[in-house]
Amino acid sequence: MKSFLYKGAKTVKLGRFLPEMLPGLGYSSFKRLLSEGRVKVNSKRVKKDVFINPGDKVEIFSAEGSSSFRSESVYEDKDILIAVKPRGTETKNFAALVSEERGGRFLPVHRLDTNTRGILMLAKSEEAFRAAVELFRAGAVEKYYMALLCGIRPKDGVYTAYLKKDGKEGKVEISPSPKPGYEQIRTGLEVVEKRDGSLYLCRIRLYTGKTHQIRAHTAFLGCPVLGDTKYGDFEINRAMRAKRQYLTAVKLSFGNVPKDNILSALSGKSFEIACDF
Repeated sequence: MKSFLYKGAKTVKLGRFLPEMLPGLGYSSFKRLLSEGRVKVNSKRVKKDVFINPGDKVEIFSAEGSSSFRSESVYEDKDILIAVKPRGTETKNFAALVSEERGGRFLPVHRLDTNTRGILMLAKSEEAFRAAVELFRAGAVEKYYMALLCGIRPKDGVYTAYLKKDGKEGKVEISPSPKPGYEQIRTGLEVVEKRDGSLYLCRIRLYTGKTHQIRAHTAFLGCPVLGDTKYGDFEINRAMRAKRQYLTAVKLSFGNVPKDNILSALSGKSFEIACDF
């Protein structure tokens, strides 16, 4: 038997959450386990794909899917782990998987969208978590992404706009000028190469880190992320048969970290992975 606590921020289907926690569990196997009565939510047996809420406890009475998760480590010391979050897994769920795999508590310092793959920093203690968060807030950490953008060719540069989060719709809105309730965002774009059709491989730097910033900002500029179903171009996605989101967090670069910070060993270091497109 395996037990998981859903730590997401909104209601989701059980069929979405459980395969995240057990990556080796296929949907057909999930449906069979339901029909056999081997799944419980809050200690009650369920036989259909129900909605679960933050804080709900999910139990599965099977060994299926339990051995397939293996975290990909980029860097590790006594205080932090930098690992690669796969697409399709929420940040909090990924941290829970790492915690279970490694037998400790790993706290995500920042977040990546569920369908964004990439480099993620996890703290091994509350003290390390606070120290890392302070570095991000102080602008001592540079975050870089690679993306396949579609539509018009973006011009290299740093773009400024204003973003407002709509929690009810689960989306954000972009404005070119300041408005009440909107926060300033800054996004750096550089075209690396042109691909077939109207596709452009781009390096992106986040100067600010707001919800859905890259996806919403590039869409606002007329060059959305290929495969993005929320802000992207449906016709291009369909024409290119894009069934995933072509966005990867590829690099964390640390500036000067004060010597009295427990993460001072990270000073001047960079950690980078390759994108998979």
